[in-house]
Amino acid sequence: MSGGGRSMTAKFREEPLVPLGVLATIGAFLYASQGIYRNNTKMTQWGMRGRVVMQGLTLLALVGYGVYGAAGVVRERRQDARQIDWEKLERQAKEAEAAAASSAPPSHPDPAIAMLIDKARERKAKSVFASDDDAAKK
Repeated sequence: MSGGGRSMTAKFREEPLVPLGVLATIGAFLYASQGIYRNNTKMTQWGMRGRVVMQGLTLLALVGYGVYGAAGVVRERRQDARQIDWEKLERQAKEAEAAAASSAPPSHPDPAIAMLIDKARERKAKSVFASDDDAAKK
């Protein structure tokens, strides 16, 4: 059973086989316990075998609900997906690049800070190409 804030009754309504499987497993275990108490090996064996079967069916129900829930999420996402207009996106990207290239970077009113910014840009540009030059020399 999955979900964070849902109530137990809501979970039981959505996945009814899980609590039924748990109850059946407990019932089979109690039947086997009664066989042990009465010293009836046949009753104990049937109870333990039933418990294993009920545990397996409960686990199968859990996995089934998980797969079914995951498939539902995938179906919902496919329905919500929109068609992407790649040409429009490419056009917008080119327009944005052109706008960025045409506008000059704003200069800082303080000349000392503007000079530091220019030096930082130069260092950054040099550092990008420095690795290529070093590799070419070796």
